[in-house]
Formats: sequence, C-alpha cells, structure tokens
Amino acid sequence: MRIPLKGSDHFSKQVNSAFEKILEAYTESIKPSTEMRKANAMLGDGTVTQVDTFDPQNVQNFYQRLTNGMEGWLANGISNSKTEDLHRLFCQFNKDVGKYHVSGYFGVQYHALPYYKADKRVIEIQKELAGMVDNAAMMFQDMTGKADKALQKELEKRGFAELGFEDLFTKMFDDEKLAEALDKKATSVENEFSEFQQMGKKKSALFAELNDLMIELYQTSHAYIDHNRLMQGEEGFCTYFDVELIKNRKTNKREAVFETPKIPKEEGEGVAAELLAVAKTVKKSK
Repeated sequence: MRIPLKGSDHFSKQVNSAFEKILEAYTESIKPSTEMRKANAMLGDGTVTQVDTFDPQNVQNFYQRLTNGMEGWLANGISNSKTEDLHRLFCQFNKDVGKYHVSGYFGVQYHALPYYKADKRVIEIQKELAGMVDNAAMMFQDMTGKADKALQKELEKRGFAELGFEDLFTKMFDDEKLAEALDKKATSVENEFSEFQQMGKKKSALFAELNDLMIELYQTSHAYIDHNRLMQGEEGFCTYFDVELIKNRKTNKREAVFETPKIPKEEGEGVAAELLAVAKTVKKSK
C-alpha cells in the first residue's frame, strides 16, 4: 500500500505521520542540491542569453550521502533515466520491518535543454556553413549539367537517345552492362569536381565541431510532485513509500493490501520508528 494510507486507524495515523516527517526533511534537504544559477548560453541565431540551470551532480552527491546513511536498508543504487529531454535521477531502498516489507523512493525529475556555448566560434562555423551551402548549390548545378550531357552522349552512342524515361528505366533494368556504363560516366564526371567532395568532408568536420560546442542546461522545480505527476512528466522532486505484509519469507510472498485496523499497536510503532529514522537520515544528508 502506498503511504500515506487512507485509513484513520492507529497504524495508518502513525505511519502517515512518520512519512510527513520524511517529506518535510526531503523538501528541506533537496533544495540546496537543485539550487538554480545563471549560465551564459548561445541560441541558434547567435544571441547570447542567461539561462537558469542546476548541476545534477549535486543531486547525485546528495543521494550518495543518503545511501551511505541508510543503515540496515538495502539500497538499489543511484539510477537515472531519460526520455528525450526529460531526465530522472533517483535512488531506492527497502527493508523488512517485523512482518512488513517497506520500500522507499527519492527522485528528482528535470529537463535537459540544448544550447550552444557562448563562443564566437559558433557564429564563425554558421557563417562558413551558410557560404558553403551557396557554393555547393552552384557547383552541384554545374556538375549535374555536365553529367546530363555525358549521359546523353553515351545514350546517343548506344542508340537510346530517343527513349522515354520509363523505357530507359526498363532497358537499364534488363541490361546490367548499360546501367554500369552510365554509372561509370556519372562517377567520372563527379570525380572531376574534387572540390565538391572536399566540401562534403569540410561540412562534416564543421558540423562535428559545432556539435562539440553544444551544452545541456538543466531545469527543474522546487515543487513536490507525487507519483502520478512524476509519471506525467512534471518537473520537481518526489518521494514515496510502500508497505506490504510479508506472508512467506521463504517464497518472498507479500500482500500489498491488508487490514490496517487489525494491526497491533506495537507493530505500527515499529514501522513508524523506521520511517522516522529515515527522516533523520535525510536531514543529515543535506
């Protein structure tokens, strides 16, 4: 069952109260790790602007301190996931407390937004690429014109000059030697334009350099989001705990739904005490 529990019995009240302490501690402790700072960044049009960002490594360090302090709990390590620009950094724990299996989650969800470094080289590369596009268009026009003439001559020599496109296509499909000859003619013309080939290599190199000048800046909210809002892709920090009744330790069989009013007071106090200890650990990890 997901805490906070819906019941008004003693067990539910104790566990819910302890979870509130965890939530308070987490709200206070995670904020310094997601504190925003200003960073210079360049937009695609070359405009330099300041963008709010935080360092996910600070969150990672916080979760590592938390993991180190969760004595008696089995930690699943610090994990991250991403779907396009939506990222999630989180850690999970679990522990058997008497007859109950308790598991917890702490996470931060944020967006990673791409920008260019505030570097004049970005503008220089964009200008080079723009000039290259114009030159390539003119060169390609010359190359295709020359290739068309060469192919036309080859077709005339073979007596196929008057064939329509569909008939020529059929002829090439049936005659592999004709297709090879025309391909060689086109390739020989292309090889005459070595500058065009060099331009293609230069373009690839410039795009690679431009890609190296890309940076990611990270944005999140200091708002608490529950599991549903986490799944919906909202920004913020999230924590939740589940408690299950252990039915058979050997087979690891557990029940997620059980009658909380029938639980003895001391058992509820045991679970609540463990959750309160977690809240203290979260505070110490700040």
